[in-house]
Amino acid sequence: MVLPCHALHTTLPTLHFTLHTLHSTLYTTHFTLHTPHSTLYTFHSLLYTLHSSLHTLHFKLHTLHSTLYTLHSTLYTLHSALYIPHFALYTLHSSLQTLHFILYTLHSTLHTPHSTLYTLRSTLYTLHSALYIPHLALYTLHSSLQTLHFTLHTTLHTPHFALHPLVHSTVYSALVR
Repeated sequence: MVLPCHALHTTLPTLHFTLHTLHSTLYTTHFTLHTPHSTLYTFHSLLYTLHSSLHTLHFKLHTLHSTLYTLHSTLYTLHSALYIPHFALYTLHSSLQTLHFILYTLHSTLHTPHSTLYTLRSTLYTLHSALYIPHLALYTLHSSLQTLHFTLHTTLHTPHFALHPLVHSTVYSALVR
């Protein structure tokens, strides 16, 4: 019979060899699994970094969107505020345009009488010019007759006054008083 120690001594190397083989197999399997795990871990780190970058970009875009939305709201408010004066100016423009049309119509209405008066003035001027020549001729004749009258009067009455100065001065004095 085999002594228990001896059996244990014989069994232990086999068990040791079996455990060593199993350990070696587990170590190889562990190493084989460790490589894909490291690869997955590296890939996970890369995805995490990419996710963080995308998250940062998303936050920046969100901030930009908020800023642009605030700017849009401000511009919309300003646009609304400018609409009221624009409408007032548009109303004023329409009123002025209506007034312009009324004044233009009035001007057009006055144009016909103005043209008639201008034509009448031109006719009167032409008539005046036509009458000026005979008037000038009559004036010249009048001046000549007046000169002749004075000459005749002076010539004919001088001897008469010379002959009767006392009578004429007495009559003249009585008439003047």
